[in-house]
Amino acid sequence: MNHQTIQTIGTVIKREKLASVDIETPGHALVLESLAPYPGYHGTTIPDRLDPDSLFVVLKIMYNDERIFRTIQLIKKAHPLTFDATPGSVMMQNKAVHVIRFRQVKYHALPEIIGLFRDHGIEFAKAKKVPAYEGIIRIRKYFKMEKISECIYHDLSNKETYYIEVPTQMRWVTFEKVTMHLKYNLEDNKFDAAQTSIFTEEGMMDLVRIYDFNCNPAKLEFIRSQYLDAISKF
Repeated sequence: MNHQTIQTIGTVIKREKLASVDIETPGHALVLESLAPYPGYHGTTIPDRLDPDSLFVVLKIMYNDERIFRTIQLIKKAHPLTFDATPGSVMMQNKAVHVIRFRQVKYHALPEIIGLFRDHGIEFAKAKKVPAYEGIIRIRKYFKMEKISECIYHDLSNKETYYIEVPTQMRWVTFEKVTMHLKYNLEDNKFDAAQTSIFTEEGMMDLVRIYDFNCNPAKLEFIRSQYLDAISKF
């Protein structure tokens, strides 16, 4: 089959364990750290990191996504900095707060980057102590994926990440229940799942993002069949 490539914008919804991290930044911004970036994955291939996987800097007010994306573009053009940033929201203390999610950023480099965002008029919430908790995260991001079989895609930026197409997006509570049931009934259950939706020419496409270090086509087909079966019952 022709390996169709999709490049587009979309959203990932997942649950992660978060806590505030004490970093001295311009304006004393509130920074949350992801303590377990792939909470459903229980393999041994993700090493303990001296540097963070994801940092979420909480915004003072809601900025539209275009404003954040344009600011990221301006900063990257003007400064020789390597970082990945995207807008999103996290649940914190029973309410949604807007954030910029940073990846590929070491702790010591974050203050300079936050300072550049402040120079472009982006304001951040003040730092405070947030004990570890589990919260729902919604991230708006750029996707580049390749279709490897019918309704199954491989992320071209992360070789351990796959997407399986589903006909609709389930309620989050239902999605978690289905995922847990699937793990109980799958011998090789070392994978993490998240909800994903992307923009295509035909409209929205709903997917389940699978992070799995040792995945194979048969396992992906089985996982998809289980989600399809669950969706048909709701």
